[in-house]
Amino acid sequence: MADLLPSFEQALRSALPPTWSITVERRPSFGGARPDALITLTSPGGEEARVLVECKGVVAPRDVALVDKQLQRYADAAARAGRRVEGAVLAAPFVSPTTRAHLDRLGTGWFDATGNLRLRLDGHAVFLDRVGADRGGQRDPADRLLKSLRGPAAAKVVLELCEAALPIGVRDLADRAGVGAATSARVLELLDREAVIDREGHGSVTAVRRRALIERWTRDYRVMNSNDVVTALDPRGLNHALGALSTAGARVAVTGSAAARAYLPDGVTPVSPLVSLSLYAEDPIGLMERLRLRKVDRGANVIVMRPYDEVVHAKSRVVNGMTLAPPAQVVADLLTGPGRSSEEAEQLMSALGADDRDWVS
Repeated sequence: MADLLPSFEQALRSALPPTWSITVERRPSFGGARPDALITLTSPGGEEARVLVECKGVVAPRDVALVDKQLQRYADAAARAGRRVEGAVLAAPFVSPTTRAHLDRLGTGWFDATGNLRLRLDGHAVFLDRVGADRGGQRDPADRLLKSLRGPAAAKVVLELCEAALPIGVRDLADRAGVGAATSARVLELLDREAVIDREGHGSVTAVRRRALIERWTRDYRVMNSNDVVTALDPRGLNHALGALSTAGARVAVTGSAAARAYLPDGVTPVSPLVSLSLYAEDPIGLMERLRLRKVDRGANVIVMRPYDEVVHAKSRVVNGMTLAPPAQVVADLLTGPGRSSEEAEQLMSALGADDRDWVS
């Protein structure tokens, strides 16, 4: 904590042209409000911009809203004292990617000891952006907490949260997802820290930001890495492969582009043409034999995957005669897939958001 302000000052001096001057005022008082620092940047032309700095030893995404309110109180107090501020920065030993995303949405900058830096002053044409580490280098008591959503158990909780009626308690969620209560509790604690869900204290989940939830999951889940993948070619084309699924006699769930199309409302034009078919199958090789697909390394138009867990099949649903992976799974697969699949994910989330705003923001 003691080194944060000098380090931040040094980072600013190295990022700004030498013709700019920097003045650091520690613990200024604005009628009783005392931020950790007020930094004044002076341009070569003599124009000044003031930046509030608040230092925290540890900051999680769920803390961002409170920090923002604190900085706003300081800014209001400074304005009443005749010292209007143009920006604010949160400084901490480490600011995680999710925390940075929350700060960015609020227009607040950040600095951490690993080199992450963001300061934007629109009125003075100042935009500083430096990238440091995505993981903190120091251990603290929070290191004992769950850090990753990697693996089938976490995926089951994520998929259940995307569908469950709220509020839902830890044990009820565990039962519905088919995981242990301890696993459910640890995943919810992580999601609470990441400001993806709202809870009553540390109990029932009362709100789920589904878009943010899937985006957080895809930091640890990748469709081509998390599943056993076989790339194949149907020389007769995708329409043949799709038509043959109904008679394949195997447990199959369509995901990716074809599933996104099926979930879109009638009359909505997909953002990109269908160039490949992605399938989950319990027996990929057996399915390929039934559909007479050729295993290829290049030029594939069908991707057959043995899923990371049978939950993909258990939560599947039938739309217009086609068995599809659940919408949340399809979004995750598109977000982490090749080509223009991320654009298809955005379109699908927009369509889902028409009935559920938590898919939009």
